[in-house]
Amino acid sequence: MTSDHFRERIRRREPLIGTFVKTPAFHIIELLGIAGLDFVVADAEHAPIDNGQVDNMVAVAGVLPVLVRVPGNDPMPIASVLDLGATGVVVPHVRSADDAVAVLDAADFARGSRGFSPSVRAGRFGTDNVEAFRSRADKERVLFVQIEDGEALEQLDAIASIDDIDVLFIGPADLALSLGCSGADDPRLQDAITTIAKAGQRHGRAVGIFVGSVEAIAAYRALGISVFICGSDQSFLLAEARRVKRSAFAG
Repeated sequence: MTSDHFRERIRRREPLIGTFVKTPAFHIIELLGIAGLDFVVADAEHAPIDNGQVDNMVAVAGVLPVLVRVPGNDPMPIASVLDLGATGVVVPHVRSADDAVAVLDAADFARGSRGFSPSVRAGRFGTDNVEAFRSRADKERVLFVQIEDGEALEQLDAIASIDDIDVLFIGPADLALSLGCSGADDPRLQDAITTIAKAGQRHGRAVGIFVGSVEAIAAYRALGISVFICGSDQSFLLAEARRVKRSAFAG
């Protein structure tokens, strides 16, 4: 699968399932590719994953799209992981249209001010035609902006209307904290999720959300949400290890 095909799948609102990778080991990427997930997100915001590890992850990914959740919307981390060949970025705490424009500015050559080097992996280590590299990079890169603050809800239409943002991605944990919610079932959080889903529909933007388990997906799909990040490599391992321990000598 090429990166532009992944972006087209997003834009067609195909249901897509991925997971966070929090363990800084490229073998995890290989395993999740074999498992057949649609994409993975290396979590450089909440896990000890640096650019060297991202470099190795992308190198072994094959056709599996690898996105990186960067620590913030500073231009340097965004551009650097794209140079490494990441399929795209997930940018946390995008609170305004200005924040979203800053993400585009960091990620794009033509529309933005992304620094250019032809010698990076994304440019096939200097073997690509310069113009072809720039054009392909802008065409194929995927941008998720995380909507996880009450402030972002106030500017939701302005954010969602910006062309070339691919996914409005809901971070329910931080959004719940921002709204003062008591938990995942708080009506204020569920209302906010519905509001974001409707904004995506109004502006032709795909919407995604983090879920802790696949059981939560059906209700969100009914809202038109199509992109799901379910758990992480660590939560998968922990759940299976616990299951083995419980059942090994049962009965």
